[in-house]
Amino acid sequence: MWQIASIGEVLLDLLPTGARLGGAPAAAAWYCAETGAQGWLLSAVGEDKHGRRVLRDLQERRLPADYVVKNPAQPTGEVRVHYDANGKAIYHFLEDVAWDHLQMTPSWAELAGKVNAVIFGTVAQRAEESRKTIYEFLDAAAPDALRLFDLHLRYPYYSSEILEQSFRRASAAKMSRSELPVVARWLGMDGADGESVAKVLMERYPALRCIALTRGEDGSLLFTRGKIYECGGFYADQFVNGSGSGEAFSVVLCLGILNGADLQAVNEEANRAACCVCCEPDILAPLSDEVLDSLQKARII
Repeated sequence: MWQIASIGEVLLDLLPTGARLGGAPAAAAWYCAETGAQGWLLSAVGEDKHGRRVLRDLQERRLPADYVVKNPAQPTGEVRVHYDANGKAIYHFLEDVAWDHLQMTPSWAELAGKVNAVIFGTVAQRAEESRKTIYEFLDAAAPDALRLFDLHLRYPYYSSEILEQSFRRASAAKMSRSELPVVARWLGMDGADGESVAKVLMERYPALRCIALTRGEDGSLLFTRGKIYECGGFYADQFVNGSGSGEAFSVVLCLGILNGADLQAVNEEANRAACCVCCEPDILAPLSDEVLDSLQKARII
């Protein structure tokens, strides 16, 4: 069984309909479990009612909280979520919370040497203490461990230095269509297309061997050194929301790379999984039997 660490924020999404477990790392850990991998969530909560709720929700979903630290000095993270007219989520994060103060514990250091992959983003890097810990964990992982940089650019929680340090450590990366112009401007390539940006990134960062560009209902592109894989996407019978779909895509991409699966199939199956999640109201929606069967046939799980 593949061991995958998902490091960063865990929080409660405060929606108009009520509170729910949230945070991209928690969603990634969930989809690891859904696909038969062992996902480890590395984060922190406060010793408050929100923290107890997060830990209870993890337990109910049978997601291990072995590496979720209790921090008595800071509150549990929360984010107020609103949706615009197009169904796009708008996030307002509470500042200076438990996951802003991640520290490398002895158990985290031990885990770093055992995992096959690490999934990380930018949101949890907004505070220096957590940013340094995330880099320390990435640097402590085995040299052949996959390091998937799933950007999640939420203004103002990223900077040129965060992008530089994250891409330098990554062996694979995933960005959305809306994030591409931000990365292009950072590279001094304002207006450049995905292929041009991917080429420059892989020239600048030798460890990068795969970059995914997701395009919503239009599918995605996978760029490797010398080859491009394209998937036109899948039609969602009933689009509910896109929350969690990116994490489902990332986990399938991660497992596909770890298992040495055909990248065209990986691209298609990652889109299939993301589409499945878009049809469900829960950010941690289960993958359908059809999706799981397809992943098995493609030798991704």
